[in-house]
Amino acid sequence: MLEVLESAPETLFWSAPLATDTDFTAEDPLALDYLAQQVGLWLFEGFTTRTTRAQNYAVVLYGLHLADKAIEIYGYPADDGMRTRLFERWERFWALATLESRGGVLARGSDDAMRGIRGATQAWASSGPGPLPLDFPLISRQSELGSLGAYLSSLREYGLVFPGSLRVSPASREIIDAFWSEPGGKRMAYEEYALEALNLERNTLARSYGRLTLAGLGKRSRLSALVEHHRSAQQSRLWNALFESAHDGSTLEIAKCLIRAHKNHVVDAEILLKGLIAGRWGRLSAETRSKVELALAFGGVARELLQRFNRAYGHVEQQGWVAGIADVAHVAFPPDEAQELRSLCASASLSPRFRKLEFHGPGFVSLLTALQTSGPADSLQHLLKFHLQVQRARRGGGAWLREENGTLVLQVAGYTGHKTEAGFPSLKLNVVRRLLGDLGKLS
Repeated sequence: MLEVLESAPETLFWSAPLATDTDFTAEDPLALDYLAQQVGLWLFEGFTTRTTRAQNYAVVLYGLHLADKAIEIYGYPADDGMRTRLFERWERFWALATLESRGGVLARGSDDAMRGIRGATQAWASSGPGPLPLDFPLISRQSELGSLGAYLSSLREYGLVFPGSLRVSPASREIIDAFWSEPGGKRMAYEEYALEALNLERNTLARSYGRLTLAGLGKRSRLSALVEHHRSAQQSRLWNALFESAHDGSTLEIAKCLIRAHKNHVVDAEILLKGLIAGRWGRLSAETRSKVELALAFGGVARELLQRFNRAYGHVEQQGWVAGIADVAHVAFPPDEAQELRSLCASASLSPRFRKLEFHGPGFVSLLTALQTSGPADSLQHLLKFHLQVQRARRGGGAWLREENGTLVLQVAGYTGHKTEAGFPSLKLNVVRRLLGDLGKLS
């Protein structure tokens, strides 16, 4: 119900909407997720935050192999544009096969959940008992956000795909040859069925091919297949390709320690890193140890910085979206916590790696340096300055908190991260643990 005011309000403010095409992440006001990804990349150079499943490496390799086969058989142009188009056909076909093998249902958290599960489920359900469609929207920007975009850089890093191309290298041959079964099995019939899906004159595909069924293909190739079917030989091939052949020394060293830590039921990232430094699960080389020390220092300071921002944001929100700067500074940077924060900043700021990052790294180091000597008021100013730099780097986004006449005004509402305690970043340790689980190393 609207009411007439006796007088105009003294102050008006509103939440400015973000541009629809921004890199804004609701839970990452200080670009700490991005920086954590870089730290994880220093620990494990061949993996990204999206390369989480070992079987998906084989799925992508086989799809690229199949694309070249289709080019040869059907006479398509032998260029990367066509390879991408054919791979996307394979990815849709494989997603449908996975769904078919699970009766069209993949529950939340399923070991077989794949990218584009919503699009595949809709296509599967809409087809009824008849042939399945091959050209449906699996996922928006499939080439970037699907399996190819997620795994390609890693496959190139490991030499399984030739640099700058979409062609598989000889190093991937054994993994591809054993995709459906170990050598000696009936692999050719499976490949013939899959190649039918890459015939671009087709819009649909039957649920069976001779004696083969789509459900059977899904059962053999879905993400859980390595563990479910005890594919120990294929697991060994992938272990050798992804860990034993890693170019950096730290990937294999840390992975072996994670395997030993698993036997002690240790999974927490911070406890893992502290245990690695203490030599609890094996001795590290000097280079790997320095990386782990940096990761531990970053994780600690990242948690503290995010917590300080959350306190500031939460206090302003609680005060009705406007609060005095002095009060906010006292809440965010209480004097009794100053020494601990300064020590954390000093440890993390020593590495030159952050200064070399193209985005956010130099500003992050400048923030850490400034916080080592500043009091509450200046510390808040330094933190908000870095936050503004981060937001501006994200295609012109604005600060969430704006200073105005000795107060802080909430500019962007909807952030919920301040409602929970800031956590220690995973630093890709969770990704590696998932891969090790798929490879049978954590049993």
